Amino acid sequence: MSQILIPDFDRSKSLLFQDLYYARKKPMVKTTVTEAACVVCQKGLDDGLSITAKRVGLNLRLFCQYHIPQE
Repeated sequence: MSQILIPDFDRSKSLLFQDLYYARKKPMVKTTVTEAACVVCQKGLDDGLSITAKRVGLNLRLFCQYHIPQE
């Protein structure tokens, strides 16, 4: 919390500005994140490959630079 006291010229009135911070509970974050890896060879970014997402039918699949299907 920070405060600033600004006295008035006649010193009978003063202004006090302050910032109040209320601590809140942090929300619990639930996620289903998995590492991006090629569906063919299971290699990912850690192996130095680039990963591209491509729609195959109604599904979204991840392919590395060597296994990406041609149109």
